Amino acid sequence: MKLDKTIRLSLFGLVAAFLIFVTGCYMMPGSGNGTAKVAIGVKGIPPNLTSVALVVTAPGMATISTTASVTAGSITVSVPAGPARTFTLLLNNPSATLEGVATVDLQPGETTTINVTPTLGATQIVVPDEFASRLDQISDMTGTGWTTLAPASSAYAVAFDSLGRLYVASGAGVYKMNDISGPFPTSAIATAQASPITAMAMDLTRGLLYFIDGVNLYSIQVTPSLGAQSLLSPLSSILAVPSSDGLAVDSEGFLYLTGFSLASGIASIVKVNPGTLAIAASLSSGLSNPWDVMVKDNYVYVSDYGAKKIVRLTTSLQPVDSFPGPTSDPFVGPKRFLAILNKPITVIDDSGSSTRRLASFNDMAGDGWTTYGSYASPPGVGQFQFYES
Repeated sequence: MKLDKTIRLSLFGLVAAFLIFVTGCYMMPGSGNGTAKVAIGVKGIPPNLTSVALVVTAPGMATISTTASVTAGSITVSVPAGPARTFTLLLNNPSATLEGVATVDLQPGETTTINVTPTLGATQIVVPDEFASRLDQISDMTGTGWTTLAPASSAYAVAFDSLGRLYVASGAGVYKMNDISGPFPTSAIATAQASPITAMAMDLTRGLLYFIDGVNLYSIQVTPSLGAQSLLSPLSSILAVPSSDGLAVDSEGFLYLTGFSLASGIASIVKVNPGTLAIAASLSSGLSNPWDVMVKDNYVYVSDYGAKKIVRLTTSLQPVDSFPGPTSDPFVGPKRFLAILNKPITVIDDSGSSTRRLASFNDMAGDGWTTYGSYASPPGVGQFQFYES
């Protein structure tokens, strides 16, 4: 039985329903005759762990959900025996959820051990609000859990590593913290050589953070340990224009960069092998002012700010379709993608005037369209300035 995506990647809704912490062996519903005991070893617990949820699913078995404690690095549970018992462990900190999954066949009376290494599965919606000089965080598009953190200067882009730690592009540096609860660090883990950072992307598999300072492309190893900052290439060697606000990485490690020149009107997106810096694919037609780029479900999404729409491409950068927003409430200027691991597509929609909001939708047909936020200077709760003064 495939675990429902809403249950699997719910950040805090699932665990909020259960407030019983577990020590030792916890007997699941239906335990007794025909049960098996499973010890789940957990490798890689996120910092600032706030709650843990365990979900067990299997064909013909009702889903079992409970909270647990992994302070000792393991959980022992008893569950009904049978084939294909899938254990999904959700570890939450204030800004992210790590997910570990294992499937085993269990015989009645069996005692066994399985190990999971949770990796980043979903995040809260963390919003870089540059001109407000702050980060904002919400759990959903109604503004639940509104939290604000003031960086050292501006906040232009964010990223998460595989342990759910938060990285913020602020000015000419990259700052690392456990989560939105802060405090904001006083020193950067990486400092760009030229100018403020305009984009970041995390390769979760390889533990590499890529970032752009408007002139050059850099990388830095962040997991399992922090490495040295590397200059990979000037943007002028990769893009038709020497500037970019959009950067993404796919599961194979390829980078995607958007480029636009106001002076020449040239707009493009490229797919780059970061090891060789060879261009694997490119597209320079059909785009107006591509701002950000995101890889999701084997497609590449581009926020075309100039055309006021989201463009979907294949990973070889062939156009598929586009979405301008609903006819009754179209995009005013889509810019930065947010919470890119979550199911909905969420983007900053920033006109540079009075309309500054978040927009979220489930697919390119616009199902589930919803917006949140407004403009104010200075902004309060549910209000933003984004990338325009």
